Amino acid sequence: MESMKSCHLCKEDYVEVKQRLSMRQVAEYYGCKVNRKGTCLCPFHADNNPSLKIYKDDKGYYCFTCGNGGDVVKFVGRMFGLRNEEACKKLIEDFSLPIALAGLTYREKRERSRKQLERRKQQRFRKWAYTVLKNYWMLLCEAAHNFASPHFEEAMQELSVIEYRLECIQKHLEEYHADREAVRKIGEIERRIAGWNG
Repeated sequence: MESMKSCHLCKEDYVEVKQRLSMRQVAEYYGCKVNRKGTCLCPFHADNNPSLKIYKDDKGYYCFTCGNGGDVVKFVGRMFGLRNEEACKKLIEDFSLPIALAGLTYREKRERSRKQLERRKQQRFRKWAYTVLKNYWMLLCEAAHNFASPHFEEAMQELSVIEYRLECIQKHLEEYHADREAVRKIGEIERRIAGWNG
């Protein structure tokens, strides 16, 4: 966000960000798992039952427990402790939105492009890694419920590890993506799944 400190957003920038991004898209990007009913656990209080509603028009949210609500900008501001302008800039940067930001120097523009490229790589990694780990987790759960399964022992050893890896991808994507050993391990797991019944 340092590269965007010097520029100021106008009203049209806020409107464009809200038009380009759905509330569900933003909530899921920052780690919320939205169910079919359009609800998820509220990230703003200790929530055990999904109480945060994502509205059908995807432009807002409201928590029926803590009363927090608003649009995509308010959501990000509340989640990261940012003012509206900072939250809007974070959305522009995180989602690589093609919104012109006046006042950026050549160095700031280059840094912004580098960060956008890195974010896109991280998001591709998140999608791949989450799919691989979730598929492996489902196979392990199935094996754990069948004592006669040839994979029962593996399931007992690996289930909690895979759940931890899934949590890391959701909450600490940047660090996980930078850990070459962790990324290599997901490749091994993908090969393990391919040979599961072999």
